[in-house]
Amino acid sequence: MGVDVETRDHTPDADHAAVERAIDMLRSEGHRITGARHAVIETLATIDGHPSAEQLSEQVRSLHPTVHRATVYRTLETLAAIGVVTQVHLAGSATTYHLAGDATGRDHLHASCRVCGRIIDLPGDLLDPVMRRLAEERDFALDPPHIALSGTCHTCR
Repeated sequence: MGVDVETRDHTPDADHAAVERAIDMLRSEGHRITGARHAVIETLATIDGHPSAEQLSEQVRSLHPTVHRATVYRTLETLAAIGVVTQVHLAGSATTYHLAGDATGRDHLHASCRVCGRIIDLPGDLLDPVMRRLAEERDFALDPPHIALSGTCHTCR
């Protein structure tokens, strides 16, 4: 099953601002701005939805043919470790990626339809009460941006 996504509204100005914020995040932490990093960030800022590594690699390589597939995968791992990119783990499916909220200016969570695979963006603060309760009652720190809530979308119900 391919990963289908709900699209987001974006403009060239917002995309450019997201790229600049992501690059600034790298610079502020002392990381190099390589061609591959810039290509991955730029592609994530302009692509709709939450692509898998394979989908992102195809898109990057269509725009930047000199960037090798393995380089895209390594770059994603690095950018995720630094916090510029967020990995979203989907049950029974590929991991997907998007620029982190610090780069886009928009934190969000995810819901994934277990029937059609569609990913729906949710408000970033939706699980705040659950996070507080888990921290207080179980001494557990939930990391919700990296997972998708599983359910059934309105089309598949």
